[in-house]
Amino acid sequence: MIVLELNQVEVDNCPTCGGVWLDPDEMDLLLEGSAGRDEIRANLKFGEPSDEKSRKCPLCRHTMAKSRVRRKASDAGIQIDRCERGHGTWLDGGELDAIVALSEFPQAHRIHEFLRAVFRGTIRETRA
Repeated sequence: MIVLELNQVEVDNCPTCGGVWLDPDEMDLLLEGSAGRDEIRANLKFGEPSDEKSRKCPLCRHTMAKSRVRRKASDAGIQIDRCERGHGTWLDGGELDAIVALSEFPQAHRIHEFLRAVFRGTIRETRA
């Protein structure tokens, strides 16, 4: 895992699968300043049925619950995995970018721009 940090948001990224681990409360920090934050929080559904393979929490090793992040109750949403013991959230490759897009950040939002650059591969190493 590679740890990326900006403004109190620490994102643990797996370069192999593109998955992301967020510690507790980091989803709220990530969504801070977005137009859809309150709607997303109100429409977050836990214990969603799924055909997707279950994951184990990397901290407690218990099976995580499937959840849906959505802007409106009628939306299909983005399926994520959350530790029922509160250790954090796992996002498969592409899910973080989808949540950021769903959130409708102002164009100048620093965390949004940073995450878009990282997960869309637009950050380049600088050479000395």
